[in-house]
Amino acid sequence: MERKRRFQTRQQYAEQKTKQTKFQKADKRLNYLIAIVAVLIVATLIFIITQEPEPKNEAEQDSPAEVATDVPEDDAGQETEDNETETKVPEEEVDEEDNATDETEQPTSESGDMVSPSNDPSVKEVITNPNWPAYPTAQTGEHVSTYEKGHIDYEEKLKAIFSVIDLQQENSIVLRVNNNGSTESAIAVVTSMDKEQKYRVSIEWVDNEGWKPVQIEVLTTLEGSQ
Repeated sequence: MERKRRFQTRQQYAEQKTKQTKFQKADKRLNYLIAIVAVLIVATLIFIITQEPEPKNEAEQDSPAEVATDVPEDDAGQETEDNETETKVPEEEVDEEDNATDETEQPTSESGDMVSPSNDPSVKEVITNPNWPAYPTAQTGEHVSTYEKGHIDYEEKLKAIFSVIDLQQENSIVLRVNNNGSTESAIAVVTSMDKEQKYRVSIEWVDNEGWKPVQIEVLTTLEGSQ
């Protein structure tokens, strides 16, 4: 009886051992399958991520804006020629406008003096200003122009001349004061004491007002000016 029990016990143990072994083998197979599936999933994800998109064909690469702005060569050329025709200005007209600007425009100072170059080599520049006032005269009656030193008319000529140049009469040299073509006009040449500043000034008589400066010539030399 005891032997029978032992035999049954051993048989049950063997069966249990066999079942356990089969279970372990099945478990290992399941783990292998899980590992293989995981590897396949990872490989698939990597493939999807790293896969480059297929290049677009030529029709897809052209943007709508570029397609819409395509213009036949003949039409584009015609349009360009039309634009050039509308905007192009004849060179002769441009030259004439530039020359007219050069001749009419003169630099002006804050006081309104207009400065222009001179063709005379002895004259550096010519200065004019229509707003220069006449030096107020103290003369009465009919005006008589004179070049006698000390005479009121002569002294007023000098006052008018020095009113428009950067020299003081008492610190200057008056080289000449002469008639300038009529009894109502005069011209004078004056310099600084060192003769570095040299001017030739033209004045005109204005009835009931006095002698009015009309032009200043800044001289480069005194030769021929006296």
